[in-house]
Amino acid sequence: MKSATKESATKESATQKNGVKANATPRIENQVQQVVFMENLSSMEYWQRKEGQLEQVLKDINLSINKGEIWGIIGTSRFEIKLLLEIMANIRAYESGHCILLERGMMRRKRVILSHVFYIGNSDRLYDTMNVLEYLMLATSKWKMDVVERQEQLFESIIQVGLGHISLTAIGLLTREEKAAVTLMAAAYSHAQLIVFNLPDYEFDLTLREAIAKIAHFIKEQGKTLVIGTPICPLIEKACTHIGVVAEGRIIYQGLVKDFRYQYDRVAVIIRDRDIVRAKEILQVFLPEYKLVVEPDCLLIMEKNSSLGETERIYQRIIEAGYIPQVIEKNPKTVAYALEELVREHDLSE
Repeated sequence: MKSATKESATKESATQKNGVKANATPRIENQVQQVVFMENLSSMEYWQRKEGQLEQVLKDINLSINKGEIWGIIGTSRFEIKLLLEIMANIRAYESGHCILLERGMMRRKRVILSHVFYIGNSDRLYDTMNVLEYLMLATSKWKMDVVERQEQLFESIIQVGLGHISLTAIGLLTREEKAAVTLMAAAYSHAQLIVFNLPDYEFDLTLREAIAKIAHFIKEQGKTLVIGTPICPLIEKACTHIGVVAEGRIIYQGLVKDFRYQYDRVAVIIRDRDIVRAKEILQVFLPEYKLVVEPDCLLIMEKNSSLGETERIYQRIIEAGYIPQVIEKNPKTVAYALEELVREHDLSE
């Protein structure tokens, strides 16, 4: 994807610098870089528990997001994810705590549309009669660029992100997930400094995950910030630099995606065979210090503690057992397995 002309980019940069107010809150230590800052934030929404007791949906939320970061927000409840991102975009009020957005304090009980935030909460507000290229032409109509040149540049960008097959398709004929990806492209070309992609109920296929990841990379290159609310672990792996995990109303993890994968994914080796249960019976004698977990289509051999050489040791034990599986593979360390382990550690599994 390509950005706007140098003139418009310079103008955007100047606007960003001049947008810092002298009375900005001193809570933020690095005011140039910090985009979202939540401190002890609690929602106005409540769960009603079985015994009639009320419990806040979000409570004591602490979160810090910096400029140029791509965050994936995942968790055990899609409603909690969506609510958190609605508060972040300032379209939903909150009960207590602090939420500071782009160095501006936010109104706790009043919703205000912010020009520096591009919020995507659904994909139903596009012009159904336009095709994708026409819609992006409309979204970039304020660019100071020749119309033909702009159209060529946008068409090339659509192809680059892997959406060339729908470039001339009427938006009304697209799936809601395809519409969402197109809206994200429009957001990437906007002047917004924070883009909130809040669609935890959407199921993006492999093609759209690749497209979203490429658009996210473009957003990062521009120094903008993107927050994605999704339950799709592979999407977070492809698109995001950071991850936040929400569970039972609190953020139980926040940090780099890479750190999260290597800290919590304890799966060392994956075995696929016709009889997984039989494989476990054979191998647990030779691997007593490992945890063996039977999944519907595989056997997971999990480390108790991460250490170098674990995989080689497991391979050697399997050879000693005289067992030859159909498929044996080293686990690449995934967000999905890391999330499962984190949930187990916090005793949050149902």
